[in-house]
Amino acid sequence: MNHIGILSNPTQDGIGQSVEHLAGQFADRGVSVLLADDLQSICTSRAWEFCSHAHLAEQSDVVVAMGGDGTILRAAALAQDSITPILGVNLGRLGFLAGAEPSELEGGLDCLLAGEYTIETRMALTAQVGEKHIFALNEVVLERAVSARMVQVKTWIGDATVSSFWGNGLILATPTGSTSYSLSTGGPIVHPEMDALILTPISPHSLTLRPLVVPGDQTVAVQISAAHSEIVLSADGRTVEEMHPKERVLVRKAPQPVRLINLQGHSFYEVLRRKLDWSLDRRL
Repeated sequence: MNHIGILSNPTQDGIGQSVEHLAGQFADRGVSVLLADDLQSICTSRAWEFCSHAHLAEQSDVVVAMGGDGTILRAAALAQDSITPILGVNLGRLGFLAGAEPSELEGGLDCLLAGEYTIETRMALTAQVGEKHIFALNEVVLERAVSARMVQVKTWIGDATVSSFWGNGLILATPTGSTSYSLSTGGPIVHPEMDALILTPISPHSLTLRPLVVPGDQTVAVQISAAHSEIVLSADGRTVEEMHPKERVLVRKAPQPVRLINLQGHSFYEVLRRKLDWSLDRRL
């Protein structure tokens, strides 16, 4: 391994010192380090080499995303057209996608450089609105914006009508995203190795509508109708498109999966217990 790219959120308190500390450990081991160019103003202790976001993944053997899940999701979007794996280092609150905690990374650098880790391939999504394609690792969400009025959500798979309901919107999540927004609205937890797409309604005005899991190779068409035009499409928490009433969105599996490094070999079930208190029996 010869080139390590490092991405982080430059607005996070003290992040410059953390980035430079890690970059220095790589450099001391003879590894070339590329820092994302938005870190220039806070990483000044050495003459670091900086790289644009657009080329960071293709010029790196591994991209290290230092921060919370938002930083890791940003790294996934940057690497969507490459096979460069991503190592998430949790400096945030939850860090569900992170492959290492800072304390684990200190002793794991040599394992990383030696390739002694597990790569998990994660299904991603692409949403098509007209000629525009939008990438997401966790979820694509169509929902009302600031209006207090409900919207009508219609979905199709192929020629088959799936549902039509009134509510606040619809989440289309990957198995990786099943523990994110979809979970908070009543969606199921799906193992990230599965090839599936989860449709989770947001506050449906219905006593019978429930989340639906469909095969990952199916394309879902979604149309939102409303008396107002305050409809937004977001991907991984970023609002990327204001929708017109009755405009259709096609959501399908992205052609390239995201490769996440699991440095310590933690199982998905262990992560559920540690991060979400899954199956925690407080009587013990």
